[in-house]
Amino acid sequence: MTDTQMSRRRFVAGASAAVGVGTLPSLAHGKCLPKEKPYEYCAFIKFIQQLSYEELAESLKSIGLDGAEVTVRKGGYIRPESVADELPKLTEVFAKHDLKISVLTTDIVEVGSPNAEAVLKTAASVGVQRYRMGFCRYDLNAPIQSQLELLKPKFKDLASLNREVGISGVYQNHAGGQYLGASFWDLLQVLGDIPVEEIGSIFDIRHAVAEGDGVWQVYYDIIKPHIAALSSKDFRWGLRKAKDKRLSPVNCPLGEGQVDYRKFLKQFQNDFETALVTLHVEYLPDADAKTNLAAIEKDLAFLKKTMGVES
Repeated sequence: MTDTQMSRRRFVAGASAAVGVGTLPSLAHGKCLPKEKPYEYCAFIKFIQQLSYEELAESLKSIGLDGAEVTVRKGGYIRPESVADELPKLTEVFAKHDLKISVLTTDIVEVGSPNAEAVLKTAASVGVQRYRMGFCRYDLNAPIQSQLELLKPKFKDLASLNREVGISGVYQNHAGGQYLGASFWDLLQVLGDIPVEEIGSIFDIRHAVAEGDGVWQVYYDIIKPHIAALSSKDFRWGLRKAKDKRLSPVNCPLGEGQVDYRKFLKQFQNDFETALVTLHVEYLPDADAKTNLAAIEKDLAFLKKTMGVES
């Protein structure tokens, strides 16, 4: 069995266990039953959080999404200390519109994180199947390896809690030397032999390209056995402020930046028969909800067209 086959089978098995749905029909050799939806699409709602539960659900449904990546963290759509009251309400509204909370975005990085157990148990009780962890940051003035050794047991303890509660955690790579997972080799050490159903990688192609440009294929390959979902966004190199002297990644619409989506998605679809794809529109932070929703709709159309998926 090839590494690709093992990765694909491991992901499908993990998705079936963690998501609670049957394995989707095989796409091998280009065979796909037309009525099945091998990919689930959701949108990160950070910049449309001013919408009510009903407005949010109606908007996402009209765009053609399957769900949302909902923030339950400091400054999020739902405050962590209110999760027991508010998350069931949001879940009920979403269910009415045939939507799901595909990912819960949190600040949780360990069992002892504030409100961690309450958030995870509430999420699992209303059928949320995965949550995104917070970011782990290095002290760049201290040895990195010793910091990794401290993170390993914390991830294992959190994986045990996830298993006990019945929910999956996903860790997102982020560009920047201070972040765990920016170059993936360190994240690979921390995830170790933790099952992907307990803590996996939500692979962010934007951050992988920003961090390594032509090296993204190496990053993708080494973390592939741990991938549990895909985060989609794009960027250009530019000056964020007029006074800046160095180029930085500047977020932009899908297909208009540095990410070669056609090449990447061809590889991704070859490796994963079924997956959650979460769309991040983060290039209009000061715009209103209507403008951000239009951008989400446009980027979703690009994503589905590039993946050869009918809307």
